[in-house]
Amino acid sequence: MAKFICGGEKYQIGGPKEDTIGLPISLSDLPEKIEVEDYELFLKTTFHASLICAEKNIEKNNLTIPDFVNKVVADFCEFTKHTSIDFARYRNEFRFVAENERRTVVVMCDISNLNKFFDFINQKYGLKLEYPPTHITLYTLQPNIGIFLTDANDLNRLTKKIKAPFKL
Repeated sequence: MAKFICGGEKYQIGGPKEDTIGLPISLSDLPEKIEVEDYELFLKTTFHASLICAEKNIEKNNLTIPDFVNKVVADFCEFTKHTSIDFARYRNEFRFVAENERRTVVVMCDISNLNKFFDFINQKYGLKLEYPPTHITLYTLQPNIGIFLTDANDLNRLTKKIKAPFKL
């Protein structure tokens, strides 16, 4: 269950390790289930765009910065005091995602100013973290269990474009 951070009700932290900063997204009037690649996938109960998956970035980039998750959350809250990170638009790009036994359908989206936050933390910590492929997980095979897409490698390795199952 995600909880709000930064002293407001705009950004959340959640995920299996409570290390993923997300932006809640409101969606309605979507089909309860869809069929893709011979899988019946079910609509999630809540939606968000993952902004930064700190622990995944630690793993993928072999980061050794002490207390990196808490530092990134504090940096994010400070950054968003003067620069709002917001949902900008849906792209007409749907993707089927498969990893091990998990299956999902996501819609790609644009998030304003997220690249500026990544530039900030990359400069502050001397990193080269990649701007994430921003998306919203809409449907899952297992109830409400998504798949992390944190960089271009994940996008290329785990996903494939599909025909839009509906219009957003």
